[in-house]
Amino acid sequence: MSSYWKNDEKIKVSQTQVSVPSTNGQSYSMTAGQGTRRVDFEIPPSVKFMDGKNTYLNFDVKIALNGQNKTRLTLDPFIGGNAMIKNFRCYANTANRPLLEEITEYNAKVQIQYSYDQDDSKRKMRALKEGALVPTIKNRGTLGTSVSNNIDLSTNPYFKPELTADANWSDADFVTAKITLPIHSGLFSGNSVVFPCMLTNGLLVELDLEDPARYVKQLDSVNRNRRMQQNPVFHGTDAAGASLPIANGSNFTEIFLAKSNNVKSIETCPFVRGELIGICSKTDPNSEAALTTTAAAGQAYLTITDISLDGGYVKLTCGEFQNSNAGTGVAVTSGNFIVFSAAVDQFRTQNGDNTTQLIAKKTSFPVKVDISNMEMVVQQVTVDPRYESGMMSKIKSGGAIEIDIPSVTNYKHSLLSSNRNATVPLDVSNTRAKSVIVMPSDASVLDSADLIGGLDAVYSEEVTTMDGRLNSIRSGQVGIIDRLTSWQMVIDDVQTPSQPCVVSKINRGQSIAAQPLVFLEQALKQAGIEPTSFVDYNRNFLIGKAYALNNGVANLNNKSNQLQLLYNEKNAAGVDLAPTHNKLLYCFIFHLRRITIKGNSVVVTL
Repeated sequence: MSSYWKNDEKIKVSQTQVSVPSTNGQSYSMTAGQGTRRVDFEIPPSVKFMDGKNTYLNFDVKIALNGQNKTRLTLDPFIGGNAMIKNFRCYANTANRPLLEEITEYNAKVQIQYSYDQDDSKRKMRALKEGALVPTIKNRGTLGTSVSNNIDLSTNPYFKPELTADANWSDADFVTAKITLPIHSGLFSGNSVVFPCMLTNGLLVELDLEDPARYVKQLDSVNRNRRMQQNPVFHGTDAAGASLPIANGSNFTEIFLAKSNNVKSIETCPFVRGELIGICSKTDPNSEAALTTTAAAGQAYLTITDISLDGGYVKLTCGEFQNSNAGTGVAVTSGNFIVFSAAVDQFRTQNGDNTTQLIAKKTSFPVKVDISNMEMVVQQVTVDPRYESGMMSKIKSGGAIEIDIPSVTNYKHSLLSSNRNATVPLDVSNTRAKSVIVMPSDASVLDSADLIGGLDAVYSEEVTTMDGRLNSIRSGQVGIIDRLTSWQMVIDDVQTPSQPCVVSKINRGQSIAAQPLVFLEQALKQAGIEPTSFVDYNRNFLIGKAYALNNGVANLNNKSNQLQLLYNEKNAAGVDLAPTHNKLLYCFIFHLRRITIKGNSVVVTL
């Protein structure tokens, strides 16, 4: 009598890590506003089997001011080093180099994943390994703004803490950060099976690096364009809280900061020695004091020459300055104004008409980023030689290996702000599509100062009493709603949903709408992104539609597939609210793709 149970031979498996340096140099120097670079890796066939899920990128990064105005800078606080990768491509290293997988706007895809799959534990892990940032109690705001993750002064991986302001800030105060990144693609982190590199003669991986202007950022706590009341508050021209009156003939040299936002010591002061500063209303950034300096003999921003404690307050010492009466002038009173950094944000208009220019806009901020020790750490799986020889025998006898990987393809469409009723064709032929996530990204022409400082030209995520203004520092990498009224799709000649999905309430963070979030949740789940958080639903606005549910797939070959967008917003008085930004729609089609290896041929099927 045979038993139901039987013993099978177990395949012996061991794992080792193999360092694969980039083939076109391990060090790269890039300047903001001056384009991108490419990094190449060649995973050799000697790595016979690869565990892509545990393979990762390793490199060092250091920011340098490159002769620009002094201020603290970081990488993108939301996705860290992932923002440095613009495009990803992977080829089989066979004769015709078939493209196995390509993700354009890779950093935007990661922004989707990290915006909607986040919790406290994941955010801290991403900060520990990937160069992202997290909120810090020591520097948190106390005036009721939303929580910022870009204010850390003590444990920031990109610069030293400033315990004493005994010298001007310099490139020596920035430190080298170690970045370790998972590779968010189907062949790597999305793949749950080992990949037989020996059958493809290895793999070639190409990474296009992003322009540093897109991922180097200024701290929120010195930026009047990001949570105005997170900035240091003006206490007075002395410890008693004396105001700064409109008086051309009176010279001042000191500014005392209030203890709000935990600005209680040199260590918790977000400014650095040598930084340029200005003063504006804490509720209206255009209501700016028309400061003049004796050194400039006219309109100018102040240069901090010393930071110290005096009477229990942080004191900023500057050269002689006056509060002029240009226009109607602005009298600066205690507790009602903020002090902001003018290292990047240099533009002043005359108070009263807000059009007469007093100081011209800064149009570039070409800081430098040095990348070194670039390598890919490949997780190599070693199997029993008998298993390997058996597999090769089957391949030689006409057998084939088929590997299904979850992947994504980005189809781009441009949309002018004047197109208020748009139809966007999604001409795809995927036979196993899972969902589509459309990111309407800002396509405005922006300079490096706009991008690093989040200046007026970028999209405003929210206009609320809580934050005053919250300009985006992720332009081109996140979605903007820009007064969208509704959307609807046509799939296989059927309108879905049957009625347009209305998103009006989401504009400018006014409220929330359930229906679009339900559709987005389904699309994210189908895309393999666990929708654990919707805190960024309007800061990274997305349109999502699942083609199937419960991890199913749909055949889109020879089927109509289009997105209809309606921009028809009005205010309470019935005044038309037109969209203001041109957009580039990133239409991410999440799908399964099959890699078939037979003999010397490698075929990819969508």
